[in-house]
Amino acid sequence: MRTVKYFLLIMTYALSGALLISYLSVWIPPDRFWIPAFFGLAFPYLFMANLILFVYWLLRLEKVSAVILIVMLLGWNNVKHYYRIPIKNREKIDNGGGFTVTTFNVRSFNVYAWSPDVRKDEQIVWFLKKIKPDILCLQEFYTDEKRFPEKKIIEELNYPYHYISYINQYHSHSYGLAVFSRFSLLNKKSLCFDESSNQSQLCDVIIGKDTFRLFNNHLQSTSLNKQKVPLNYLDEEGEALREVKDISLHLRGAFIKRAKQTKMLKRYIEQSPYPLLICGDFNDTPVSYTYKKLSRGLKDAFVESGRGLGKTYHGIFPSYRIDYILHDPRWKARQYKTYHNGLSDHYPVSCVLIKVRKGSER
Repeated sequence: MRTVKYFLLIMTYALSGALLISYLSVWIPPDRFWIPAFFGLAFPYLFMANLILFVYWLLRLEKVSAVILIVMLLGWNNVKHYYRIPIKNREKIDNGGGFTVTTFNVRSFNVYAWSPDVRKDEQIVWFLKKIKPDILCLQEFYTDEKRFPEKKIIEELNYPYHYISYINQYHSHSYGLAVFSRFSLLNKKSLCFDESSNQSQLCDVIIGKDTFRLFNNHLQSTSLNKQKVPLNYLDEEGEALREVKDISLHLRGAFIKRAKQTKMLKRYIEQSPYPLLICGDFNDTPVSYTYKKLSRGLKDAFVESGRGLGKTYHGIFPSYRIDYILHDPRWKARQYKTYHNGLSDHYPVSCVLIKVRKGSER
């Protein structure tokens, strides 16, 4: 029994240490030192493991439970980025001037038949027409002049303003980002990243007398698929272990590229003369360098008005919240919603942004 206790103690301290490293990962650029980024990715699992160990040692009246509790409390603020219990907000807000925002990674409209239903393109367009947000940000936007031309998509969605930028263009099809808006779009610019098929867009949105700068983002993808995820970790030939190593290399490469992209994007954000609205697929979790740097000084719509688990990605890996709506504090986010419609490997998310009434800000 003493041996078992020592083993559990060692495991407890190891997992508490790993949880502490996950907290530090948000401050360490992965392009300088990438190992902590793996701990940040594992944060929810590390936190749950520590919670289980805390209960175990508390029931046994062991002092180590106090150590675990302190470690968990140090990172308690991170939990709200993964799960939200709805609490009624009594702050007065101005119901005028509100607008709806949706961000959605459409996975190339399922052109490569990612799911059994190969006509997801028409279903996605139908869904977008149904919810009809005032501002719509799309990632992995795809057009095919034979099957699904750009002109048809624009006509179907029927927005007065749009901005489409392609990172990859071929003979008959193109791939990139798109913003559709009920409001005027000015100063449109595509931000291309080195050695990447990902990009960001910026444009200034005019609503009445107000102007804000919108960033639509698709940061570095991990590029994992079912074939790269091992199902048997103990196969005789060692193939699964090689696959695990391959996954680690993919993740490391993505961490490093995203860090560089985040720094470049942050420079453009800091140059903005207007309030900010930052949307899109970050391909990173809330406990990450990417999220910490891009969300600084902004509000997270999910944290403000979301409920339940914030999961937005339901592919193979990682199954986390990686799609965001970040906004200037002079707005309040309301009616945050995740659409679990299965039209892509990402869930669309939306919210209503409403001006905070002067004199009610805290």
